[in-house]
Amino acid sequence: MSAAAVAPRARGGRAHRSILAALLLATAALLIIGEADTRQAEAELARAFVAALTPGRAVASGSIVYFGIGTPEVTGLSITPLCSTTVLVVPLVLLSVAVLGVTRARMSRVGLGLAVGAAVAIASNLIRFGSAAWAYSEYGREGFDLVHRYLGSLFVIAGFITAILLALRLSLRESPHRWIPDATSRRHGRVRAETAARTTGREASPSPSGVTRAASRTDAPDPAAPLRRDRHRTGTRPGRKDRR
Repeated sequence: MSAAAVAPRARGGRAHRSILAALLLATAALLIIGEADTRQAEAELARAFVAALTPGRAVASGSIVYFGIGTPEVTGLSITPLCSTTVLVVPLVLLSVAVLGVTRARMSRVGLGLAVGAAVAIASNLIRFGSAAWAYSEYGREGFDLVHRYLGSLFVIAGFITAILLALRLSLRESPHRWIPDATSRRHGRVRAETAARTTGREASPSPSGVTRAASRTDAPDPAAPLRRDRHRTGTRPGRKDRR
């Protein structure tokens, strides 16, 4: 592939990454601007967790989840801006934007990491809401304060750290079907090619020792040559007396 063909593809990849980063930044801005609507949607999700852990029924109205309906005491759990999942998801979105801008991670991997990280963060916060409502229904205000301020906060922090690690792990992990040879492999390949070329050259060239031996046999003097010349000159055989 020529350099002229690679350059447009590289520019197209950078353009796609820039578009995705812009979309993620816009998503983060919308989450911050519309955090009131986000808290209402989060209250609807938290209602299912609260209803499963507390007696009676639970309903959501705005950003408040009422539980204990049908029992002597009905309590409302309000989701404030600082307790909302927005404060957890927005940093994950910004982290994905940073990964797109700094590294060469594949866009599909970055999207997968963001989706998994956001799911873990949302689930952690919903479990916190449900456990706080359960603690209030079982142990009153003291149990609620303990879970909401300490145990639940620690659980959400641990979930948020896990979400960040998963997002980075999935975003920066290479596909198992994608293999890029390193410099060592390429160097070994060149060494093998040069060795094969030298071996082929030795097999194709004539043996210098054979040429030397042939030349030595050709240039060596024949000790019987003077005797043959003497026989032709005198008409006798060498080594025998003349009988005449």
